[in-house]
This record gives sequence, C-alpha cells and structure tokens, in this order.
Amino acid sequence: MLILKPHQMLAHIKKYLPEKPIIVEAGAFDGRETIRMAKLWPQGTIHTFEPVPELYKQLKENTKHLPNVICYQLALSDATGTSTLYISEKPTKPGRASQANSLLKPDKRLELSPLIFPRTIAVPTMTINDWAAQHAIDHVDFLKLDVQGYELNIIKSCQRMLATVKIILTEVEFVSAYQNQYLYAEVKLWLETHGFIMIAKDFINETDWFFGNALFTIPIH
Repeated sequence: MLILKPHQMLAHIKKYLPEKPIIVEAGAFDGRETIRMAKLWPQGTIHTFEPVPELYKQLKENTKHLPNVICYQLALSDATGTSTLYISEKPTKPGRASQANSLLKPDKRLELSPLIFPRTIAVPTMTINDWAAQHAIDHVDFLKLDVQGYELNIIKSCQRMLATVKIILTEVEFVSAYQNQYLYAEVKLWLETHGFIMIAKDFINETDWFFGNALFTIPIH
C-alpha cells in the first residue's frame, strides 16, 4: 500500500489511464485540481461539477482557457432532481462559500474544524448514469470525488457507468463529519466487494485527522 501526499495522487494515477481519458470530477470548487488534470491529460476530457453558483463562476473563469474542460453547475448525487446543499464558510470570510459544502447536514465537522455552515441553498442534482445518458457518454475512465461524505452515495447510484471506470480517487471520512454519511471502512468494503482494490492513500492511520483520500483501481488481468 502506497502512502502518497495529496499532490502526488494525480501524477501516480497517470499510468493507469489511457492517453485520452474521460474524467468526471465532482466537487470542483474553484478548479485548482481541474487545471492540474487538464495539464496531465491534455488530450483527455474533464467533466467537472460544482453546484454552488459563486464557486461555479470561479471555476468557469479559471478554466476558460482549457478546451478539454467542460463545467456543469449541478451536484452529482444518487438522485436526479433538486436537493438542499449546506454551504460552508470560514468565520473570517462571512458570506463566501468555502470548499466543504455538502448534501448532508454537518455533524462532527463542526467540532473538528473552524468552518461554519450558516446557510443552505437548493441545487440541481443528477446521477452519473442520467448525466451520461443525457450527453451520450458511454464510459468514464477516472472518477474523482470530493463531495463531503456523499461519495459512496454517488458511486452506488451509477453501477451501469461504474462498470467502465478504471480508477477512483475519493475523499473518505473516519468519523461522522456529516450526518448519515458512509465512513471509510464502509466505502472501502463496498468498492472491494465490487472488484476494486485500494492501491494508495494519503494517510497512515485513521486517528491523525478526520478525513483523507484513497485511491482504488480495477486490477488488470
């Protein structure tokens, strides 16, 4: 099992993907990781999702020079429709959305970080299967999920498209940062039960901090 720093994860993934991968990124924030992926895979296509209007505006502005990035102002989810999104803010920057927004109500996150969640908004949601059907996309090579506790919900709802996925990079939590969320052990078990193996992570144990990132792939036979 490799222990990688967060900034090493994407570079490590490159050898597992084709030259022109189809990438889906949920929870794009302002596009900083989107830009890295666009440069690592200049012949690939990055479909990136950010539901918060002000963050989506930043994402569009920051990636407008990248022809291989397509932005969507919606939240990937386990249902297509509309949902409540809990907006995070830094206390020192009131009124400005931070990057811990979630479809789940915050729980122990309120004790473990200084972020506050003073407001909610209604956002459009879509499953990966419905999005893929709508845009005539027949496969996804790489799934990158950073959606604050809702990652496995998204994965479980897209098993048709999941059958085409080669690699998943997902945030995981070790405590209930958000109400009714899946924890790391549950995410790992579900993915392993469905043919994935964990090949890398950015944490040594589950007590140093309350979340981390884990990398899963389908073995090549």
